[in-house]
Amino acid sequence: MLGLGSRLWQSPALLLCLASFFWALNPIVGRAAKDLLSPVTLAFWRWVVALVFVLPFAWRHLRDDLPAIVGGWRFLGLLGAVGVGLFSFLVYQSLQFTTATNNLLLQSTMPVMTLLMPVVLFRERVRPILLVCALLSITGIAWIMSKGHPDYLRWDALNRGDLLAIIAVFLYSAYATFLRRAPAMHHLSLLAVLFGVGIAALSVPYAWHLWWAGLTVVSPAALASLLYIGIFPSLLSYALFNRAVALVGSGRAGVYMNLPSVLGVLMAVPLLGERFAKYHLIGSLLVVASILLSRRVKT
Repeated sequence: MLGLGSRLWQSPALLLCLASFFWALNPIVGRAAKDLLSPVTLAFWRWVVALVFVLPFAWRHLRDDLPAIVGGWRFLGLLGAVGVGLFSFLVYQSLQFTTATNNLLLQSTMPVMTLLMPVVLFRERVRPILLVCALLSITGIAWIMSKGHPDYLRWDALNRGDLLAIIAVFLYSAYATFLRRAPAMHHLSLLAVLFGVGIAALSVPYAWHLWWAGLTVVSPAALASLLYIGIFPSLLSYALFNRAVALVGSGRAGVYMNLPSVLGVLMAVPLLGERFAKYHLIGSLLVVASILLSRRVKT
């Protein structure tokens, strides 16, 4: 069992596939809980749950990494506020106005963003094959979104929730790009610090929400939703993704960020009662092909 865990920790492909699976369910759960908990409540308690679970394991590393944390507090504060706090709030806010499927499919912009941001910000060169992978992946998602008729895609067809989802994807792409500049520390220390900053960033809007709307009675369904999003797409997915970026970089890892879209669409069939059509199959195969092609790129 230990050997299996060690192999997983050294395999960026497996790390990103597992993280994508957990992320794929996040908008579905968030959409299902939109009438049970407000977006800021979901976002705030998501990171509280994640921090509670990671802190017992991260505590001794936090003490060792304290000098690095103090020295990089400005950078870590911005990274956690944007890539953890604001990002998660926008995801759940977008689900008030758009479907979980749309939210997942709009993540198709993330690979291109994670490829272009290092070029613009750090003057890095992008391997042409990675651009081909990103474009192939986006083509697959566009095929699914347009139901096999790409000429149906129009910006004016996006609603408020779709636009919020795109902003959230931009913020997470920025998080992924700057993650490599984080101070050298244990991965559990980094998670604990980022989760703590995310909670702090959301505490003021959450306090305002409590003052305005009052306390919410948490039902068993709402509690189950919070536990899922706090443990799986938060703690585990962030840990897996951070490790994958450390192994292969944000550009190559970003190619996998269309995988949650495909998995989400596929899971929407049994969970939301949607029909699996031919355009789903074609689009999904294009995304999988882009991922297989990206794996041929040497790190």
